[in-house]
Amino acid sequence: MAQPQRREPLSRERILATATALARRDGPESLSMRRIAQELDVWPMSLYRHFRDKDELLGALAGEAALGIAAPNGESWRDDMTALLGRAREAFAAQPPGVRLHREPALRDAVLDVLCRAGLRGRRSEDAAAALIAYAAGAAVVDASDAQFAAGVSLLLDGLG
Repeated sequence: MAQPQRREPLSRERILATATALARRDGPESLSMRRIAQELDVWPMSLYRHFRDKDELLGALAGEAALGIAAPNGESWRDDMTALLGRAREAFAAQPPGVRLHREPALRDAVLDVLCRAGLRGRRSEDAAAALIAYAAGAAVVDASDAQFAAGVSLLLDGLG
C-alpha cells in the first residue's frame, strides 16, 4: 500500500516564499489571502494563524527584503552610501510590486546612519533619506542601467555634500 505523501507544514517562511513567487508570476494584484492559500493548498483561514491580514504579510515581505541591506562602514560615507543604495535597488528590483520596502525601518535606519556620518542631522537627514530611498526604488522600477543609476546617485550625493 502506498504511503500518503506528507506535506511540508505551513509556516511564515513558506507563506512568504509562495506570496513572492505568486506576485512575480501573476502580478501584485494576485496577492490575496485566498489566492495564496490556493497556491499552498490550504484553507484561507489557516494563513491568519501566521499573519493578521494582507498588510502584515506585505510588511513581512518588506522586512525579509531589508535583511540583506546593511550600512557598510568603510572609509568614505559617499562610497558607503553608493553601495547601500545599490543593494537597496537590487532588493527593490527583486521584490514583487506592492511590497513596501521603502517604508521598512531597517532600510531607513541604514541610510540615516550613513548620512549621520556625513554630518547631516535632523530634518535635513530625514528628507535626504526619503529622497535617496525613493531614487533607489524608482531606478529599480524603470530598470535604469548601472551607469544611469551611478550617475544619479553621484548627482544626489553632490547635492548633499
